[in-house]
Amino acid sequence: MVKTRLKAEEFFALPLERGELVDGEVHEERPPKPEHGRIAGEVFFRIRLWLEKTGLGVAGVEGGFILRRDPDRVRSPDVWFLSHGRLKEVAREGFYEGAPDLAVEVVSPGEEAEAVLAKVLDYLGAGARGVWLVYPELQAVEVYGRGGEGRLLRSGEALEGGEALPGFRLPLKALFGA
Repeated sequence: MVKTRLKAEEFFALPLERGELVDGEVHEERPPKPEHGRIAGEVFFRIRLWLEKTGLGVAGVEGGFILRRDPDRVRSPDVWFLSHGRLKEVAREGFYEGAPDLAVEVVSPGEEAEAVLAKVLDYLGAGARGVWLVYPELQAVEVYGRGGEGRLLRSGEALEGGEALPGFRLPLKALFGA
């Protein structure tokens, strides 16, 4: 029996609470813990404050981005940023075609390292300028730039926006409350 692969538009029409489309197959996710949402909310809030000063684009939470076609791949970062230069239009219906400038994933305990790294590679492969992996339990953040080079930040350091968010700075103490 041949398995049918969904297109992004078919995936969008599904009555899902939370999930992603990987090579045409649905990967459902359970809702995260409240701490996950608090951290994602704090990152979004800090990016919004930066946007009020710079006016360089738009940001959001949990939007769907079509990173590849045939087979379709749709990822939904916990927080995202699109610069005005890359912004076509954030769709009111359906998913955004292309990668955000910055994708932020808050990594939940138990998420497999291979699956998390696959997301990083997907975002960067589709043109993201940066990817941040936030590990609340470890109070650490992995920062990836366009070339795929990663850097680990710990609680005493500050997260800087790099190419994706020039001039952005967030001390990890403020993020983790440590």
